[in-house]
This record gives sequence, C-alpha cells and structure tokens, in this order.
Amino acid sequence: MKLAASREQTKTPRNVSDPPAIVLGGTVTALSVARSLWDAGIQVHVLDRRDSPARVSRHRTSFVDVGGPDMQDRMLDWLDTAPDGAVVLAGSDDGLELIARHGAELAQRGLRPMEADGEVLLTMLDKQRTYELADAHGIGTPNTIALRTAADVEEIADELSYPCMLKPNHAHLFRLRAESNVKALVIGSPAELRTEFGRLQEAGIEMLVTEVICGPSDEFVSYFGYLDETGVPLVRFTKCKIRQHPPGFGLGTYHASTHDPEVAELGQRFLEAVGMRGLGNVEFKRDGRDGQLKVIECNARFTASNEVIRRAGIDLPLFAYNRLVGRPTPPVDSYRDDVRLWEPINDTRAFLVYRRRGELTLPAWLRSIAHRQHFPVARLSDPLPAIVRHAEKLKRARSRDSAPAPPSTGPSGATAMAAVSEPARPIAPDAAP
Repeated sequence: MKLAASREQTKTPRNVSDPPAIVLGGTVTALSVARSLWDAGIQVHVLDRRDSPARVSRHRTSFVDVGGPDMQDRMLDWLDTAPDGAVVLAGSDDGLELIARHGAELAQRGLRPMEADGEVLLTMLDKQRTYELADAHGIGTPNTIALRTAADVEEIADELSYPCMLKPNHAHLFRLRAESNVKALVIGSPAELRTEFGRLQEAGIEMLVTEVICGPSDEFVSYFGYLDETGVPLVRFTKCKIRQHPPGFGLGTYHASTHDPEVAELGQRFLEAVGMRGLGNVEFKRDGRDGQLKVIECNARFTASNEVIRRAGIDLPLFAYNRLVGRPTPPVDSYRDDVRLWEPINDTRAFLVYRRRGELTLPAWLRSIAHRQHFPVARLSDPLPAIVRHAEKLKRARSRDSAPAPPSTGPSGATAMAAVSEPARPIAPDAAP
C-alpha cells in the first residue's frame, strides 16, 4: 500500500541541500517540531493523524495521513520511499515504538533514525517496567499493582484505599483500543474498579492501579535531557506545570520553564540509570505526604512541552537533527527562566474546576496569566492550525450538546477524574512490585 502526501504543499525552504526531516506523529507536538525545523530552513514531512494541526500548517513540506489502527504499518510503508539521508524523529509513542523496533532497518535503507537505544525505548513505553527500574535505583514511584485478570482485581479490590488511579501500562495502545485520550481513570470504589477493569480487559488493554499522589498541580515537574552515545548529558532543562485539566490528572494547560537543581539531578540520575541515549523526559510529582519526588512517566521523544523549551532558548528538534547529520552540538544548559506556555481554552476550563473547589479565585487566575504568553498552536505567521483546531473543537462541543444524555449510572472513571478533590491514602504499599 502506497500513501500519497497531502496535496496542500508549501514553498520549498532555502536550504534544499540539507537532509529533510520526517516527524512521526504527535499532533500538537508534531506541529512544534515541524515549525522548529522549518524555521531553520529544513524540509519537513509530517506523518500523522488527520486531526493533526500540522496538516494545515505552512511550516511543512508535506503531510501524510497515517491515522488508523495500522498507523505504524502505514508509517513504515511511506518510509520505504523516503528521501535518502532523511532524519526520522518521533513525536508520538507510535513513532517511538516504530523507531525502537525498526531503527536498524531504517538505517539500512539510508535513513537517520533518532539517536536512541531501542530496548530502552520499549522499556520506557512500559509503565510497569519504568516504575520497577526507578524503584531498583532508589527513585520514588507511586505504589503500583499490575492487573491482568479479574482474579487480580478480586484479590485487591476491597483492600485498596480509594480514590485510586487505573491507568494503561502502554498509553498508545490504550488510546487506540479504548478510542480515548484520557490518560487515566480515577476510581472511587471496589465496584467501580471491577466495572472499569472488565470493560478495558475486553479491549485487551493491560492496566495498572496506582495510588493518587497528593499535592497541587504545580508540583508536577519535568526534566528534559539529551545524552550522547556514552551517556554524557548534552542538554539539561526543567519546567513545571502550573495547571492542568482535569486538575490533578489531566494534560498540562499552563507551563513555565524553571531552573530546579533537585529535579535536574534526579531526572539525570534516572536517565543514566536506565541507559537512556538521545532525548529523554522524566515527569515527577512531589508527594505532599513526604515531600519526595515520585516518577510519573518517562518519554523518550519530543512532547507537547516542546514549544516552551524552544521559546526558553533550547531548540531540541534542531539539536537532535544536527547531531544526526554530524554538525557540532556543544552542550546546552543555558535558557530563560519563567517562560510561559498557555493553552487559553483548556486553562479556562481548568480554572472553572479549581474555582468550584475553592482552590483558585478569578483575581488569582488573572494575575497568574498576566505574563508574556506563548501558545502551543496559535502563531501569526502560521494561523491555520489554530483556526482549524478550534473550529473542530467547537464542532465536537456542539455535537455533544445536541446528543441525547445517556442514562445516569453513577460516576464513571472518566467523570470521577474531574471530581476528586481530596488526597488519597497509599494503596496497598506492601503489595506494590
């Protein structure tokens, strides 16, 4: 099967002699990576789902719709005819898994896949293994239990402290099979755990149950590093989430760059411990009970925070590109502090939830956004991605509003996510792996 590029072509950048770049998935992340490389005069081909804002961007050479259950196969099919010497970068977990499993094959075809150790990439896609490695190296994690069968659930359901979190072991498989972008479900009772696990087990999804780490949203902090082939760090960067939606368990709506030595030290320690090479991002949350940073996840790819890193002064996509084409890449750890990345619509939704809980007032929210702002999608020189994205959001919202309301069956995991306001107690710590 051969895939044709989008007909929406753009002008060719000046540096046509430079190897082109190929971005594998990521939607908003893919857009940020493409803009970064395009601004440097590099041709960029984006392989992503049709709802990716990069589809209508002026800052890419071509867009290929590879959405669907066979996304990785469609990516590989297109890569069969990719330009020789092209740099291949992952903006999504599907793209990352493809590179982990087929990196050597891509190199044999004359392509330049992102710098990484394939086995480590696959390990970081597995949350249970990620937590096990962190624990083995003395780095804190949420208390976690793997659930594979209904018998596993029955063994622990009545002993857990609620609320707890039910999250997929492999996030990209969860999004595909459950057809959901929810990162985790907050479970409020043994009955709800049995119901939600049964539903997800039918879809063949491996799940974990973890404790809820208590503490405010701005205690979600991240470290971004880039390690060379010997493990020497070439890039160091830290940031925090100021807010997210749904609060406590959702996607970041407001970020700020920081210089946090504690986060940088622990993040670098984790990346070195697992044998990371190339780009690595570790997200932590500070536990309000003991003050310790606990690993939430590790992404060995570009993330939705790429734009705040770039605006702060570190161009990670260009850095990775230059490494792969053999250009000098001296270590980078100098960047601007308190650079903000704001998603206005979702942050407004987050504010309304915080306000209902009594955690944030309107004057305090307005003061928090009274800064120079950067945006994940909106850009004056490339307006269509933001226009189309918000039009599609409005269309989906109207569709939901016009749909008949389902019968009330009590809170589901998805609705409970937005309802939890009290910190949970530890869940069966003696049973955690």
